[in-house]
Amino acid sequence: MPLPEELKKENITASQAQVTPGQCPPEGCPPPTRIECIVVDKVYDSCFQIEERTRDTVVTIGTGGEWPTGTFTVGQAVPCTLTPGSAISCTVVSKTPVSNGFFTLTLLVSVPLTLTNPNAPAETVDRVFTFTKVVTLCCPDGTTVDCTESTLILCNCVVTNVTLTNVTVTCDFQVCLVIKCILTVQLLVPSYGFCVPAPCVTLPGVCPPLPPPQCF
Repeated sequence: MPLPEELKKENITASQAQVTPGQCPPEGCPPPTRIECIVVDKVYDSCFQIEERTRDTVVTIGTGGEWPTGTFTVGQAVPCTLTPGSAISCTVVSKTPVSNGFFTLTLLVSVPLTLTNPNAPAETVDRVFTFTKVVTLCCPDGTTVDCTESTLILCNCVVTNVTLTNVTVTCDFQVCLVIKCILTVQLLVPSYGFCVPAPCVTLPGVCPPLPPPQCF
């Protein structure tokens, strides 16, 4: 005997109430109840690659200089880190269509680094080292090329020349360059309705963090 329509609705409501964020049970997730239109950043295409570069920079020393403290010698190691509060970024220099929405992009990649006086940790200078990168990605008109998820893998700097007024610092740095073509779109997605927070607990269950971008 078929169930009354009201009872069917109650059963569906009861099953949907059990849907919570996380993995689906072994028997699978119940079917969605709605189709929602949401505004999201859609990644049309992306790629990553390890890039190694060497760059020189000149730092003034002595009274009134950027590094006024201490003496410097060729071969002296200079601490180097990604500039706090900054991110690796890229600018599109040229964009040439290939086919089917793909473009060859010439990018100017900017890597902001902070160099520390090896004689005085409080004395730092900020430098932005740049290099070009050519990639082919699906980046239709209107998309934005984003490289802010890129990470600095290592940075080794040494003093390579010393004069009375300045030093030349040579830096070898390695970057995991992550390039994405992003566009804000209205997207149709299946849904179960709105999320309802559960009560907080003292000892939560398994909550693995999202893995950081990696280059292999």
